Amino acid sequence: MAASTGDVGRDEAAAAALTALGVVRRALIEGVPVTRETLGREASFVLEASPMDALRELDATAQRLGLGSLL
Repeated sequence: MAASTGDVGRDEAAAAALTALGVVRRALIEGVPVTRETLGREASFVLEASPMDALRELDATAQRLGLGSLL
């Protein structure tokens, strides 16, 4: 069964949220600083997008979740 458009959006949102949490986790546990570059690099890998497009997706996801703007 093929994924619907809504499923793809939810999958991307989940991937974006998990990516952000992973970066924050590393900052808390390993002391790695959270920077736009780090977040963009990690998100671009997970979301298969350019770092800037990946940051936009993270920001859109945060806004949908009511977390406000990240950029």
